[in-house]
Amino acid sequence: MAKKSKSRSNSKSKSKFADVAAPSSSGSSVTYNDIIDLLSVSPTASDQNSVNWQNRLQDYCILFLKYLFLVTILTLNFLGLSVSLNCNADQEMTTRILSGIFAFFFGFVYLIVNYYTYKVLSNGKICKMDREKLFPFKT
Repeated sequence: MAKKSKSRSNSKSKSKFADVAAPSSSGSSVTYNDIIDLLSVSPTASDQNSVNWQNRLQDYCILFLKYLFLVTILTLNFLGLSVSLNCNADQEMTTRILSGIFAFFFGFVYLIVNYYTYKVLSNGKICKMDREKLFPFKT
């Protein structure tokens, strides 16, 4: 008798977790296949019979836009690092390092929130950029 009740509770818990793990039909959940399709270099190459020049052009444009986005984000991160190192040139070493790490990881956010909103609009300070060194890091 105890064995039957235990197997019933296991089947109930399995079905409860299966409902949570299974993607819903409403389309609101993201599956691993969706992520793989997003990161795929050639999304239309999965079906070899339907590959034509329009699909290849579409794949090329999508790949170009992905790389352009990555290069833009990386450029903004390096620009944030440069602004951070130039603005904190007279600060202590730990302040420069921590500010530089934050500026590199969150380049766009650092440039808008910390530099433009806080330093320029609130304090009225504009950092003088070093013309000789893009990343002035003095020890």
